[in-house]
Amino acid sequence: MPGLISFGLREPEEALAFFRQKGYAIAFDHRDVWRQANQGAFTVAKVAQMDLLADFRTHIDAAIQNGTTLQQFIKDMRPNLMRRGWWGRAQMTDPQTKETKVVQLGSPRRLKVIYETNMRTAHSEGQWQRIQSAKDTLPFLMYDHTPSPHERKEHAAWDGLVLRADDPWWQSHYPVRAWGCKCSVIQMSAAMADAAGGESVAPEEKYRSYTNKRTGETIDVPIGVDPEFSYPQGGRLNNLGRLMAERVERSPATWGSVVFDGARERVTPIVMAEYTSWITAIEADRAARLGSRRVVNAISQNIVSQAAKLVGVSLTTSAISLDKGEAMHLLASARKGEKSIPSEWVYALPERLNAPKAVLHDVNSGNLLYVWALDDNRYIRVVVQPNFADQRIKTNAIRSGHVVTIDALRGTQFTLLDGQL
Repeated sequence: MPGLISFGLREPEEALAFFRQKGYAIAFDHRDVWRQANQGAFTVAKVAQMDLLADFRTHIDAAIQNGTTLQQFIKDMRPNLMRRGWWGRAQMTDPQTKETKVVQLGSPRRLKVIYETNMRTAHSEGQWQRIQSAKDTLPFLMYDHTPSPHERKEHAAWDGLVLRADDPWWQSHYPVRAWGCKCSVIQMSAAMADAAGGESVAPEEKYRSYTNKRTGETIDVPIGVDPEFSYPQGGRLNNLGRLMAERVERSPATWGSVVFDGARERVTPIVMAEYTSWITAIEADRAARLGSRRVVNAISQNIVSQAAKLVGVSLTTSAISLDKGEAMHLLASARKGEKSIPSEWVYALPERLNAPKAVLHDVNSGNLLYVWALDDNRYIRVVVQPNFADQRIKTNAIRSGHVVTIDALRGTQFTLLDGQL
């Protein structure tokens, strides 16, 4: 039946896209990263090492993609956590209060919470996107309460409630809205809604005040909703292109490349649309208020790996970015002659970066060279400077682009990282 959560089955691509747009956040307490911040950052309370957090993320990602069961997830994670000392109870110092206390690290119960919370929230966000796509023909949602060990009377009272998919009530009550909640929705046609008793009246919303003692933030929370889950539905995926770029830019190169490679087909049209508006404004000299640098693509997993293995280049991030000044230079050069990149290539750059003919490393400059065949005798060469420091971040910056002959791509200083010439 549509809308029912069924772990152990392959999850929809929207759920995976939601999970992969997340960045990382180190947190001592789950309340340190909560509500909307938790929608955009993967965190496990009391995991202080980035490599361990990345390991958790890799296993959750695989569980969403492959339908890994809870039992298998625990079986896979437990030996590694025990080996690394993240198991049982241990003393830790709270970085916020400076208090040293005995805390619970890994345990079957904690792994269950980590698994189920991430699986359910990813599925929920993915399902919400599918609902929006189908609401013209299936305009109604029925709240489907599923009993759980920590029963909430409000959720039971909402069981069978039928409202339009765009009813504002869903923005604050669409499941999942509480720890351990197993509720979902069933999407319906008008005929199905009539057969179920017709459209309901949205329940009166009642609120309670809650103060997060970790952050000091005070919010009004609907009764029946846990504070950590009180945020608008679907807010992150509506800006997936920008959010994906932010996450890739701020994630380690190895993970960022995995994230972007897994979402290239879905994200590229979004990135292209945003980039086209940006580059058009630059060419029309209307970009004064636009961001000075934009992520336009990401280095692939294979190139990240080969750069480290073959030439010893350890990338900080996989993000490939273009500065407004360099974009202006590329556009100006395109008007000047046969050695310049055609303007249509400048406009299609994010899409072109998905499929270069070859990627080389130049030992003399330390740069990466992305190469495409323009015709039988000429090649387009885009120079990317790895680990370019721009204010507070490092990025892989596009520095120039030219049309060259094959002779300019041959020599002992070049190492082929990907593709062929």
